[in-house]
Amino acid sequence: MPLLSERDRAAVHEELEKLTNPVRIVFFTQALDCDTCEITQKILAEVAALSSKLELQTHNFAIDREAVAQYEIMRVPAFALVRVETRADGEGPQASRERDYGIRFYGVPSGYEFMSLIGGLLDVSHGDSGLSDQSKALLARVTEPVHFQIFTTPT
Repeated sequence: MPLLSERDRAAVHEELEKLTNPVRIVFFTQALDCDTCEITQKILAEVAALSSKLELQTHNFAIDREAVAQYEIMRVPAFALVRVETRADGEGPQASRERDYGIRFYGVPSGYEFMSLIGGLLDVSHGDSGLSDQSKALLARVTEPVHFQIFTTPT
């Protein structure tokens, strides 16, 4: 049974029509000691099915250590949003590469967090932060890595 109602699926599908570049949802799960991994995977699968520009890729947190290290995943459930860019070299088939902006979600993207998921997909697809030129100029002066964490809690 789907988690999203028909009305919600239609609304999300309409919003996802705004995607410009493909986005890969790189999901990390595990079978043991993760009460919310299954529901998270179901939500992500339902969303990914609503657009041909979305791909859900699943990794086992306990086994796929190379992927865990590549995306710097600390716990599960977690997922990274990465843009998939295709470039033509002029010779042979088109090559694709990931553009990873470092966006990670931990936990279940439900409630208010669901809209953060949809917004994140759109932002990654467009490749534009929406920041003003002034904000971008200020950020360009940052010389060391910065780790931002935003915590939300259901109420």
